[in-house]
Amino acid sequence: MGKEPDIVLLGGAGDVGLRLARILLEQTSAVVTTVSRRAAVDSDQHGDRRRHISYDLSGAEPLKITAGAIVVNLTEATQPKLVSQVIKDGGRFLETSATPDYLRGLMTAAEATSGPGAAVFCVGVAPGLTNLMAAKIATSAPNTRQIDIGLEMGMGRHYGVAATEWFLRTAGDPYQVVIDHSARSVMPGALKRKFALRQDGVLRPAIGYGFAEQVLIAERSNESLKTVRSFVALDPSWMTRSLALTLRLGFGPAISRHATKLAKWMLRLPSLGATHTRVVGEGFDDADRLTGQIRVETGDQAEATAAMIFATIQSLLARKKPAKAGLTMISDHLHFDEAVVTLQQFLPQTTVLVDIGRDGQ
Repeated sequence: MGKEPDIVLLGGAGDVGLRLARILLEQTSAVVTTVSRRAAVDSDQHGDRRRHISYDLSGAEPLKITAGAIVVNLTEATQPKLVSQVIKDGGRFLETSATPDYLRGLMTAAEATSGPGAAVFCVGVAPGLTNLMAAKIATSAPNTRQIDIGLEMGMGRHYGVAATEWFLRTAGDPYQVVIDHSARSVMPGALKRKFALRQDGVLRPAIGYGFAEQVLIAERSNESLKTVRSFVALDPSWMTRSLALTLRLGFGPAISRHATKLAKWMLRLPSLGATHTRVVGEGFDDADRLTGQIRVETGDQAEATAAMIFATIQSLLARKKPAKAGLTMISDHLHFDEAVVTLQQFLPQTTVLVDIGRDGQ
């Protein structure tokens, strides 16, 4: 067996990056390099296999990356030209962002670049696991015309600064959602519905939010899906209701403008509730009958995101060449069932419910 390609984690000194680096060093023989503006933050117990580069990814000077490397982007400071460089050099570029505008810039670069490498978009939990859930429902129940995705985040542990800032910044920005084959611009909180997010079956409120995958799932369905919507909920549930009220009163833009300061302030507050991540995907036919439901309950979101990225890397390492070159999505390389195996490997408390095809067929 040949030497495994180098793995580079851009923005790798953050919440997800440090967890992912640990997994990669324990589970692969690859050289793992983290890149960020920070100095190295963890011990070097793996010798030459653990490296760190202090570097500003938003700068004009291009970062030199070994040809054929697997590059995981964990920051929105990375510029589109780096995506093109990785594809031309035969590497794999894994993108984890949930911000639609940022993703579009990287996707445009990937689409315009010829080369043996691949860019893999929507890698993580949301997006990522959510895409795989939607793909499983749509392929297992071909009469599915609408998919709703609900993500519940437990507030039992503070999320990283970048993740918290993203959530707050997104609160005031209109986002695109595909409804009846038409892309519409809506504000966060304008769409509402309830999900059975837990095993007790109790319906809990969730609000529409600007996750990037909802448009991308619809676009890649070859028009078989006419509506795809993403929702978010917080646990405890009173936080969801409070957020919904705040947005309804028009405070979303103010939250967005002050996202950086608010994120730092929130990280000083005590944690609330449990530490978990719950994701539900539901499919419906033209008569609004349920065609399928998948529910995944797992642990800490940063740990789950690291596990999902690792599952994608595992799939790529199993092939000498990418399954597809150029612009691709996580569903081009990884299946839902494979993702679940990896989640349960690193988060044994993960539970999964799959109920597809009994109604609406």
